[in-house]
Amino acid sequence: MRFTLSFFIVLGSSAAASDYQTWGQSGEWEILVNSAMGNGCFARRILEDKTEIQIGTVPNRNGGYFAAYNADWTGIRDSEFGVVEFDFSDAIFAGDAVAHFESEVPGGYAFFDNPAFVKEFAKRNSVTVSSGGRKLIDIDLGGSKKAIDAILACQNKQPAPSIDN
Repeated sequence: MRFTLSFFIVLGSSAAASDYQTWGQSGEWEILVNSAMGNGCFARRILEDKTEIQIGTVPNRNGGYFAAYNADWTGIRDSEFGVVEFDFSDAIFAGDAVAHFESEVPGGYAFFDNPAFVKEFAKRNSVTVSSGGRKLIDIDLGGSKKAIDAILACQNKQPAPSIDN
């Protein structure tokens, strides 16, 4: 089954780590609030290869995002666009992503407004992320269901955002 995500690049202002406030912990996932994105809650986890992955909400855009950063990913140019695929085995999501640096670490992110993506992320044990037919990373999604639940609980505690048009 193949799904197309409606990815939009909306994280225009680079969020600095100082925009993050710790909200809690869910297993290996740290739950934070990003004041630069309308007090959006997100979960982040550092993988064995030192890749930081994030999944979170962008409440003032009625959606969410997935991001991955790794200091070893050289050759990435900030703000370059590309297409990424998230392969959950029998469900594949694809859409646009943008290269971005998080605290000077290269990586990228993609905004999504398709709730089916979050459901797959929460119920699966792993996902393969690729671009242009080249595998970028395999991600162990252990504990992701509880992390998604924690993100939603965190978001419910935040003030209602004003929706950007």
